[in-house]
Formats: sequence, structure tokens, C-alpha cells
Amino acid sequence: MLNQMKGNLLSPATRVYSSLPFKLPDDYITRAWFFSGLFLVGILVILLPAYYFDSRLLDGVSVWSKPIKFSVSLSMHFFTLAILAQLIDEKRRTGLTLTLLGYAAVASMLFEQIYISVQAGRGVKSHFNFSSEFTQQMYMLMGVGALFLVLITFVLGIMIKKYASHNHPGYRLGAVLGLTVGSVLTLLFAGYLSSNGSHFVGGNVSDADGVAVVGWSKQVGDLRIAHFLATHLMQIIPIIGIVADRMKWQGRRVVVGSTIVLVAACIALFMLALSGRPLF
Repeated sequence: MLNQMKGNLLSPATRVYSSLPFKLPDDYITRAWFFSGLFLVGILVILLPAYYFDSRLLDGVSVWSKPIKFSVSLSMHFFTLAILAQLIDEKRRTGLTLTLLGYAAVASMLFEQIYISVQAGRGVKSHFNFSSEFTQQMYMLMGVGALFLVLITFVLGIMIKKYASHNHPGYRLGAVLGLTVGSVLTLLFAGYLSSNGSHFVGGNVSDADGVAVVGWSKQVGDLRIAHFLATHLMQIIPIIGIVADRMKWQGRRVVVGSTIVLVAACIALFMLALSGRPLF
């Protein structure tokens, strides 16, 4: 009876968390990151109808394209953090370092996603908007927020290297390299992209003429392609490690070799964009 009453008092979010088909520990860092991912999925559910029913355009595409892409990417980011953090024990996972940086990352996500969505609703740019002092300051604050989003991945990768078990060598190394290498390349590419003042190299064009969904240019160099691949190394390389372990391959060699190929691809895409030539 007491257990039934206790279950009825649980919040809907907690009931969802406890009924997952896979089990994650109930520590506050894991919950904060996992629920951040769920929040972004919820935002996506709201934004998709707006995308289809609101005909307004910005740079040739729907005003809702950017917040939709950010909600998808950031939800993957926080789900990845929640899952990979399980490679270290709860004491270190909930220690001061990951707690401070983890909540800073959540706060940064909330700020960026809300501001980008509000600007989309107003029909104006959130990024590369220098039309007023306010938009310039907000753009700078988004840069600071992005730094926290990248910093937490790098720190988590280092902690996994130091403290994670060696029982799954491919997965462990994949998590370390995916989080650290991915975060460093993301920071480098994003920094250059910001200083360039535009996604494009070789001319200012409309996203309407780009690749469907992602909007990458078919006419000039587009820095977003290298940035996209670098950011999602955080998911790609750990998945390669998991597959290597399950297939009984030499996990460490497979992960290292794959990382070299993927980093080379990131650099090649970045250099291609700098030359002003499109990938597609």
C-alpha cells in the first residue's frame, strides 16, 4: 500500500524515466542530461507544426529551420552525455567537476534554444545578427554557452580515460576519442566559422539553394559541413567502438583507425570549404 502511494506521488517525468526499456541510474547528473534531451525532443514536437504551417522565410528557408536543427543536434548531445557518463562510477559522475560543468551546459542549452526559437518566431536571425548592440551581445553570449557545451564533453572524455573500466576496450576508447577529439575539432571549426562572419566561403548565397534539410550550399564553400561531422564524432566513434566489441574485433585498433579516417575527413571538408568549393 505504501509503495503504491509512493508511486502515485511520482512526477510524470520520473515515471517516464523509471519505465525506460533500458535502465539508467537515478543520480541527478544522469537525470539532468537525460531530461534535457527529452525537453529538446518536446521542443521539436512543438516546432515541427510551426515549420509546416508558418510560411515565413529567413535566408530563403523556413524561419523555424534553425531551432529545429538545434533541437535535434542538442538532444543527441545530451542523450550522449547521459549514456557515456555511465562508463564512470556514480561518485565521480556526481562529483563537483561534472556537477558544475554539467549544469552549466544545461543552462547554456536552455539559453541558446530559447533565444534561437524566440528569434525565429520574430522572423529575425539569431546567429550573425549584428543589427543592434543587443543582438551582438546575445551572439557573444551564445558563443560562451557553446563553449560550456563543448567543455563538458572534453572533461567527460578525460574522466572516462582516467576512471572507466577496461572491460569494453573499443567502447571505452571510442567514448574517450569521440568526446575529446570531437570537442576540440568542434571548437576550432566553430571559432573559425564565427570569425568568418558567415557559413559561406566564396560568396553570400541563400540556404534555399542548398541541400534539402541541412541547407548546405551547392554553390560555394560551406563551413557547416566540417563542423557537423566534427560535432557528431561524439556519437559516431563510440558507436564504432560498441560494434567492434560486440563483433569481437580488435576494438582499440578499429576505433583508432576509424578516428584517423574521420578526422582526416573533417579536415578535408574544412579545407574544401575554405577553397570556396561546394561538396555537392
